[in-house]
Amino acid sequence: MTFAEILGYAAAILLIASFAMKTLTTIRYLAVAAAVVLAVYAIVSGHYVVLVLAVLLAAVNAWRMWEAEKVVGAARAAAAGAGAPVTVDWLLPHMEAVALPKGHILFHKGDPADAMYFISHGRIELKEFGVEVGKDSLFGEIGVFAVENVRTATAVCLEDCSLLKVSAERMRELFYQNPDFGFFLVGVITRRLVADLDRASAGRISPV
Repeated sequence: MTFAEILGYAAAILLIASFAMKTLTTIRYLAVAAAVVLAVYAIVSGHYVVLVLAVLLAAVNAWRMWEAEKVVGAARAAAAGAGAPVTVDWLLPHMEAVALPKGHILFHKGDPADAMYFISHGRIELKEFGVEVGKDSLFGEIGVFAVENVRTATAVCLEDCSLLKVSAERMRELFYQNPDFGFFLVGVITRRLVADLDRASAGRISPV
């Protein structure tokens, strides 16, 4: 067996092994390793079309891996800062800006919970509970993960609002891809529930 053939088999084994992995990060690492070995094989054997393909595969997987690691690192830092203000810097690549006028109804009670929101500017009223949330507030995260997966209140813009929105599908994807992001979300939801209990004990219940 030639050296080139050994490299080819090694690349194939690494690629197949990546399909057996359970976490996306491990899949990316093995895919990059397989692409690098495939590139060396292409150079040794003189298959330059394969070399181009290997370089593209390595670049795409390395970029996606870097993106995921950035989310995990920022989530770790955010989770470590007890009492720190909510920040969405690490979520920005996955969010889209939404501009809404005063009086706009973002969602009604009972609607499917299809997104989480962060308020960049403005105020939102959760009507059934008479609660206002303002700038730098995160809301809608519990509905996304609730069993019923529905909104518990109607959200109305009290003034012109600028929001950042991340879809429920993308949130679940990040949750399953990155355990640290999942733990961060659990922390956010736990703090929200504790705050709700505090309001309830004072005779005022707040939804999320």
